[in-house]
Amino acid sequence: MSAVSWQQALERLTDRDLLVIDDLDRFRLLTTRQIQRLRFPVRPGAHATPRGATKAAFRVLDRLRDYELVDTLERRIGGARSGSQGLIWQLSPTGSRLQRERTGRGSTHRHREPQSIFVQHTLGVAELAVIVHELQRDEIVELVALDTEPGNWRTFLGPHLRPVSVKPDLTLVTASGDYEQHRFIEWDRATEHLPKVVAKCRTYAAYAATGTEEQERGVFPEVLWVTSDTGRAEAIASAIHRDPALPDQLFRVVPLERFAATIATHESADDGLP
Repeated sequence: MSAVSWQQALERLTDRDLLVIDDLDRFRLLTTRQIQRLRFPVRPGAHATPRGATKAAFRVLDRLRDYELVDTLERRIGGARSGSQGLIWQLSPTGSRLQRERTGRGSTHRHREPQSIFVQHTLGVAELAVIVHELQRDEIVELVALDTEPGNWRTFLGPHLRPVSVKPDLTLVTASGDYEQHRFIEWDRATEHLPKVVAKCRTYAAYAATGTEEQERGVFPEVLWVTSDTGRAEAIASAIHRDPALPDQLFRVVPLERFAATIATHESADDGLP
């Protein structure tokens, strides 16, 4: 179809269309399957099967692409045979403009094919967020807040009064009854050497020592590292435990397969490392 302006596109969008655009603005990259799980759930009265739900999601995404609000990356998850489920979506320049006009937010970065390591990390962080939203939808947890970069960064004065920042991939607050669990979440794909991971943990510990988070929000969050496999989780947990500058009770490390259960059980940060 011929190009339309963001104003013309906005007049044609449904509430669910706007939610999909909000998701792409928030998480930067999402697969078709992730978008389906966020906005086209399989449940009675909606979509009977994941296949049908994914087809419905793709129809909406294809229409948004016709409006030139979203783009797909050249690469796919699972290769060329993965079909529409393997497509990776992002906002187009027009979609970003629409978001800036709607919300005052919206990406201003150049829209180009990102490097593979960025894609894999971004989709991994998005997967954690999708899992949390599914837990909320199933009424397993109450989602109070889930914030993404860079809005969730914390900056404090380090040595020589120089600004230092902790930059969690996600910040998460969930609730069960009267109890709230606060977490900084870091997604690890084993692409960084352990000393760099430990250095990041030391930055969290230095921030905790300032007392700023407790003063402003009442509690210091647990720092939850989520890894791609159990072996990596054990390696990070061991490295943290060996460092005398890092209090065990501040950190938890779990493999991805245990992430949903960890969030659902509302374990206390005082439980420390596994």
